[in-house]
Amino acid sequence: MPPTAVGYFTYDVQEDRWIWSNGIFDLHGYEPGAVEPSTELLLRHKHPDDRSRAYEVLETVVRDGQPFSCYHRIIDAKQQIRSVLSVGRGVWGDGGRVDQVVGFFVDLTQVRREETNQEVEEALLQIAQTRSIIDQAKGIVMLAAGCDAERAFDVLRTASSRSEVKLRTVAARLVEAVGDGMAAEEATRQLVMDALNTPATEAEPSAR
Repeated sequence: MPPTAVGYFTYDVQEDRWIWSNGIFDLHGYEPGAVEPSTELLLRHKHPDDRSRAYEVLETVVRDGQPFSCYHRIIDAKQQIRSVLSVGRGVWGDGGRVDQVVGFFVDLTQVRREETNQEVEEALLQIAQTRSIIDQAKGIVMLAAGCDAERAFDVLRTASSRSEVKLRTVAARLVEAVGDGMAAEEATRQLVMDALNTPATEAEPSAR
């Protein structure tokens, strides 16, 4: 069963005592009341890369009482990494200092997982599209220069390296030029000329 999405807390600054709702226990992988909440326990569950930042946020709110939000990761009692957002504020006491910090945790693990999955899908689609445009450009060079696929790719790669333009961009420009009506041979020759910055008479052997 997935952890509760939201849990609430109160931190008594003077007594260094935490009160957790069942949701906070659940989020950290514990049964309600199974452990004694403490600052040490809270920090121990922070991801090592986020621990110091989380502690700085706590120190800051204790000092100035200003509202805060902190996105970070925790490692629960079951060794599962969870992405959480903590939100809270300080409560000022009569002595002119922050007596309590109150707030809540929101479990964003599933949201981040869905975002990551979407990012992976978009990346795979981009790769597929990139390969498609490069394959089209290779075909144009092969047709124009009468060479094989390996040599055609070398032409595109050389053009990319010399012009300091990404390979996909070079390929897209070639495909676009042919699509706009420029003959494949002329477009290929122009590609090599532009990339190598050499006269057309010198560029032709590179494409053929």
